[in-house]
Amino acid sequence: MVKTMGHVLNSRRKSPKNFIRLALVVTIIICLIVLLQPLVAPAADQPLHKAGAVDLERAQALRKREAVVRARETVLKAKEKQLTAMKADINKRITRLAEMQKNFEARLAAGMAEYQAVKNKNFKKLIKIYSAMSPSKLAPLLNAMSDLETTRVLRAMKTDLAAKIIAKLDQAKAVAVSKRLGMLGNK
Repeated sequence: MVKTMGHVLNSRRKSPKNFIRLALVVTIIICLIVLLQPLVAPAADQPLHKAGAVDLERAQALRKREAVVRARETVLKAKEKQLTAMKADINKRITRLAEMQKNFEARLAAGMAEYQAVKNKNFKKLIKIYSAMSPSKLAPLLNAMSDLETTRVLRAMKTDLAAKIIAKLDQAKAVAVSKRLGMLGNK
């Protein structure tokens, strides 16, 4: 069922409230068109170059700024990639250095343990040799050593042999070594 314009008008005439509403809506639409027309299209008498020139300059300035910002963003992204790559490289190097340090410390500890074992073995051999010597022949050797070395040698020997050797040492050396032996205690 298609309504014609005449039919709509006839139906509107029948209801005065509807007709007033329709007239009011039409009036509002016409007012809006008249009021908004200058905003949509510039007036024919207003020169385009006056208002448009300022807007054009602003638009160009904005485009330049956008280009500068885009260029800076590109540079920053490139630098960020470089920094990320450098950070990854540094982290790899730190990991590698930590592993190298751990290996070095393990080798150093093993080397020190081996050195101490050899040193103790050699010291024990030396003590056996010194123990086999007579106190009168060993005393001049110990007199030539430092007090600390002499104390260490005497501490490693049996007590009765150490006593005989101390008796043969120079008096000053015997006193110093005896004091050290007393402070350090017996093994």
